[in-house]
Amino acid sequence: VEPPKKTERKKRWFWLLPAALLGLIAGIVIALHYVPGYQYNRGVACLERQQYQEAEKRLLRAVSLSPNNVSYLNRLSGCYYLMGEWEKAKEVCLKTIELEGSNEEAYRRLVLLYEKNKDYEAINTLIQSCSDREIRSRYGDYLADPPTFDPAGGLYYQKQNVKLIGNAAGTVYYTLDGATPTEESDVYTAPVAMESGSHVLKAFFVNAYGVKSDVVTENYYIDVTVPTAPTVTPASGEYAYPTQIEVDLPEEGTVYYTTDGSQPDANSQVYENPIWMPVGYSKFRFVVVSPGGITGEETKMQYTLNLHPVLNTEAAQNRLLLNLKDAGILSDIQGSIEGKNGQNRYLYRYPLTVNENHYYLYREYYEEADGSTTATPNRYVVNYISGECYRIEQQPDGTYKLYHIDPKEKTDETTPESRSGNNP
Repeated sequence: VEPPKKTERKKRWFWLLPAALLGLIAGIVIALHYVPGYQYNRGVACLERQQYQEAEKRLLRAVSLSPNNVSYLNRLSGCYYLMGEWEKAKEVCLKTIELEGSNEEAYRRLVLLYEKNKDYEAINTLIQSCSDREIRSRYGDYLADPPTFDPAGGLYYQKQNVKLIGNAAGTVYYTLDGATPTEESDVYTAPVAMESGSHVLKAFFVNAYGVKSDVVTENYYIDVTVPTAPTVTPASGEYAYPTQIEVDLPEEGTVYYTTDGSQPDANSQVYENPIWMPVGYSKFRFVVVSPGGITGEETKMQYTLNLHPVLNTEAAQNRLLLNLKDAGILSDIQGSIEGKNGQNRYLYRYPLTVNENHYYLYREYYEEADGSTTATPNRYVVNYISGECYRIEQQPDGTYKLYHIDPKEKTDETTPESRSGNNP
């Protein structure tokens, strides 16, 4: 058999090459049919040419190949929006949000779609379900959140003016008698005044689009009972011996007092223990302030304490300095201390009685060379009749013990007085 001629072989290749190229192209076309990115890009190109039917076909194919790609879904919903297929656009947007709860494009398109039908309830429901703060803020005007109460419900010891705050432009309706509010109820325009008693405050919010919030309830208990004037003993008058001023402490509240004639309040001196009456004329004013800050009625007391002492406070102080020097505690009566640059100072506080004997009380301070002072733990008393000097300590039960100022035995104690008093 003779081999084919050269011209015949050329004819065969001439027909085989085009067939191979056509097969290759067909294979590529078939392969591209299964490439989601290719289908998506073709769909976008069709959208730009306003070929919406072809764009829908391409984008649907891309979504079928990659169903969780939110970019593909957003393009598809946009395509349906431009085609006027709004229900289909909503469906795709909702699916997008299921996949990505913070997809702003899907929320924006849904809001536009609901607005077309004036379905503001649906917008409120949609944005309420969104956990993304930025998106909630952007569409906050559509929300109808329950109003907030400032202050919140609870027990208060003074009158309250409660603010009802809506989340956006709109109207708050409320009731104070426990009834469920409606749009026929009172409209909130100013803080709601809460007087003494029990109050059930209910309210709801209607936004500018007519969407209503849920009704919220807060309970308020206002107790503005004014405390009674405190009971103070002894009675106002003149006294010849050191005397303690005592106040009956209330079950609730705090007692405050002043001695300068000013009105006492919660910023004044707190009464905690009996007060030794000052020498001469004094004026006390006492009040009780409730836990809620309500100031009660006032008790005014006036006293004159005339001791008729043998020693005045300055002479008694000199007697104390001599005793401390004799005991070796001080180097001289100026208060100098051996081995220290500073000096002790003794400040008169008030008269007091221990074991039926009457004394002046002095508090010890150490004064540095630069003039700065520090209180020491030591307190001393001087009998203003006999001039006897003692170191004094108050016991946990409120009674006092006196100790002789002695260089050898500084802890000899006398019998403690049976009465209690405030810390000297």
